[in-house]
Amino acid sequence: MRNLTTKSKQEFITRTSLWDAFISYLENIYFPGAAESLDTKLIAFEYENFVSTYS
Repeated sequence: MRNLTTKSKQEFITRTSLWDAFISYLENIYFPGAAESLDTKLIAFEYENFVSTYS
């Protein structure tokens, strides 16, 4: 598993869109290309958690 560095909410908003930040997060947690390979229900679950944390 890769290491994940956390950034403040403001850094995420100013650097990238929320979706781009989520894709980056997802690929750091799972593997490169995870957004295309994982089950849609798992992606939806991860996205809800990500949004509640960073927005």
